[in-house]
Amino acid sequence: MKAKTFENLIRKVVREEIDYSLRREIKSLKEDLRDELKPTIVEHTEKQVEVPQATKNSLREKIMGNAPIKKPVNFTKNSALNDLLNETAQGSTNLETGNTPGIPVEAMPAPVQNVVNRDYRALMKAIDKKKGR
Repeated sequence: MKAKTFENLIRKVVREEIDYSLRREIKSLKEDLRDELKPTIVEHTEKQVEVPQATKNSLREKIMGNAPIKKPVNFTKNSALNDLLNETAQGSTNLETGNTPGIPVEAMPAPVQNVVNRDYRALMKAIDKKKGR
């Protein structure tokens, strides 16, 4: 056997062994990565605030109003537009009370109360100053 042929034979065997070993290692690395990347499910429990029934009823009255539902009036020939106009005509804007409907501040969690009751004057002054007003 000539030296050149022997050298080529050794190269071929070494290449095959390296390819085989690399494929095995790459496969095991991919499996490890898949195991690490599997999503884990974490359950979070949230504290729900109990809203008193009286507050629910007063909120419902503020939104829906106490007035009875009026008979639909034909404003236009278009039925979709007519339905929309009737809904708008029957609604209450609650302008006379001066209060917007919502959950009372006392029923809110403490962090939300802090955000709602925060004094934003300094922040607004800083924004105005930045805008150059």
